[in-house]
Parts: sequence; C-alpha cells; structure tokens
Amino acid sequence: MAAFLDLSICGFTEMIPLQERRLASSDAFANAELPSKNSNFVLDGTNSDLATQLYYRDKAGDSADQFDKFEVPKTLQTRLNELKLDWYKLPGIAQRALLWDSGFAITSANKPVKIWTLNGHSMADLAVPRSEFEDVGCTVKVCEQPNNKTSLSNNKCLGGDMLKAARCVIEDFVDSIDIHAAMWVTGGNPDVVPTPRVNKHAWNDSNDHKDYVVFAIHTVDLIGEPAWNQCAKADQNDGYGSLVLPCHTTENITAEIDSAKREATGTDWVSRWLVEDYSSIAGTSPDNGKLNVLLIVSIAAGVLVVIGIGGLFFFCKRRRQAKKDLDYCEESPVCTNNYYQGIRDPDFLDDVSIPDRSIAHTVVDSETATYKAVDRTIKLKPFYTGEFDSGSNRTLNILHNSEFL
Repeated sequence: MAAFLDLSICGFTEMIPLQERRLASSDAFANAELPSKNSNFVLDGTNSDLATQLYYRDKAGDSADQFDKFEVPKTLQTRLNELKLDWYKLPGIAQRALLWDSGFAITSANKPVKIWTLNGHSMADLAVPRSEFEDVGCTVKVCEQPNNKTSLSNNKCLGGDMLKAARCVIEDFVDSIDIHAAMWVTGGNPDVVPTPRVNKHAWNDSNDHKDYVVFAIHTVDLIGEPAWNQCAKADQNDGYGSLVLPCHTTENITAEIDSAKREATGTDWVSRWLVEDYSSIAGTSPDNGKLNVLLIVSIAAGVLVVIGIGGLFFFCKRRRQAKKDLDYCEESPVCTNNYYQGIRDPDFLDDVSIPDRSIAHTVVDSETATYKAVDRTIKLKPFYTGEFDSGSNRTLNILHNSEFL
C-alpha cells in the first residue's frame, strides 16, 4: 500500500505519495550468493578478490577507518544511488569493498583513481600468477611467511616485460610519493583488512638504461611493506607478504591496450551484502532528491496560498467595515441628507462651489464657529455657546442651529 506524507501549513494540506522502503534493484541481486562461511578462501596472491577478504573480516568483527575528505566519483555515486546508500555513512570496510568492486582504488592523497581490466579479467582476478610472470622473462624473490607458506616478489624484471603480464590499466595521476617497493607480490596475511592504494613506480633501469613507469596497486600501508628485494620483517604486516598488482597507466599505453581495456562491473553479491547489512545505518530515503523538491514546492505553494487567503480576508473585512460604517451613518437620524448621501448625487459631484477635501479648512472667529465635517463645514450662529451647557442636548443644539438643517 502506498504511503503519503501530509503537509499541513496554516490549514493548507498537501498529500505527497511516498514509495515504500525497498532494497534498491532487489530483483538484480536479492538472490545473489554470498561467500560461504565454510569457504577456504585466502587472499594469498593467487587472486585479487579484496571484496571477499573484506567481507570475511567484516563478519569477523574487524573495522577500518573511513576515507577522509573523499570525493566520490560519478560512476561510484551512480551505484550508491541505485543501492540507496550514503557513502559517508558506510563504515570503512564497506567503503573499501564497494570501491574495489566498482573498479577504483585510491592514491596516497586519498583521491579515487579508476581501474580498467584487460583480457576479460575481473577485479577479483587481476593477480598475475608466477608462471605468467616468469614467462615474460622476470625472476622472483622467495620469502617465508609465519604460516610456513611463501611470498613471492619481483626480482630482476624490466618494466616493459612486467607490463606484458599486467591485467589492468589505471587512470594516470601525479604521485608525490617516492617509492622503492616491489611491483609484483604474492602471499598475504589472512587477517589483513586490505586497502587498494595505487603508487607510481618510475625509474631508469640499470640493465637497458631506459625509463619505465609502472602503476602498482598495493594492499597495505607502505610502512607494512619491505623495500624491493627484501622480505617482510615481523613488524611489517606481521611478517607476511602483501598482494601487489602491476598495471599500465593511461598516460603510456598502446592503441591496442587502450581498445582492450574494459570498465569494471560491480558484483551482485557485494550489492546484496552492503544493502542487507548497512541500509539501516547508511541508507538514504527513497527518491530522496525528488521528495525534497516536492517538499520545497509544496511548502512554498502552501505559504503562497495562506498569504493569498489572508490578504483576501483582510481586504474583504475592510470593505465590509467600510460598508457597515456608511450604512450606519445613512440610517442614523443625525446624518439625514448628510455628506455621504450628497456625494452620490450627480448634481453634488458637479457643484464646483463645494470645496475640495484637500483645501477644506476650519476657521474660528467672533462671528462664526466652524467645525470641519468630512469635506463640508457646519456653520453655527454665535449664540450656540451658551446652549452647550445642556449636556446631553449638545448634539441636537448644534444640528438645530445649523444653516443646512
């Protein structure tokens, strides 16, 4: 059943229909399968499924800071609108999951940067396998992790060769951070809350003396990563390696790569998760923008109607009062043949001997006493003064001695 919003302002009522709160686009993702509780998923460099890792860390009770002073990109805001979610009310883990799943990462300045995928890959499988990395002529460094598994990173590898294995393209930006970390890393802390952060790696290779630029997506803060060709220490991500993904930059790609890049499409299960878990704290009102416009228009219309009715009421009241005063004077015995009756007489209007109201004046001298009526004067004989002592007969005495009666 449709609901209505009742706006009543000074007696003016406007009924505005409201849509019931529903899960936005529920038909598209309501039945999407969420990650299983019994899954053996690990973020170990064999995949780039940050959203699933964030989902499990969220269910485990972990948290992360929200992005500070973050400007939501247009395509991400479009998805938020479809899900009826407010970015600034989402907790940090949910922000990271939505950001990555929608094809974005952040720079060191917390600015969003767009990611395109290549060769049919998704945001969940941008990790380059060891076999493909070595196939382009790159060598690896092997490090042991606390869980007795290995973490791999690039050792000797020309920038041009590394990009041959890359599965992504990143929007170019100016990076103020000078970084000397690895650009391809596998392994990972099972308890990590990843943050997809892009850094620009630029260098002149000592082997071929050429300049290279590789954009790499890091998943932990730089203080949690070892330098290039080093293994993580105990105080760096608890001794674990961390996923790092090499990508092209839009500033320096071939026409073939440019035509092959594809925009990321958000997954239904992430939409379902965020809506089901966070609509209560980060949801927006249905049709919020349209409703706000309707509210403003309705309130403004109500105010105008009230002002109009009030003005009409005041005008009518003044007219009724004026008519009442005129009728009273016409019916009064002391106003017979008075000025008000006279002004409706056409002969009276044409009588130029009658002074205009703007020049009517009052004169008092020893011969006549003059009282100003509306526009005419009533002249009294000199002997009237003695007769004013009669008290209640004062008015009758004035009228009796008037030359016009």
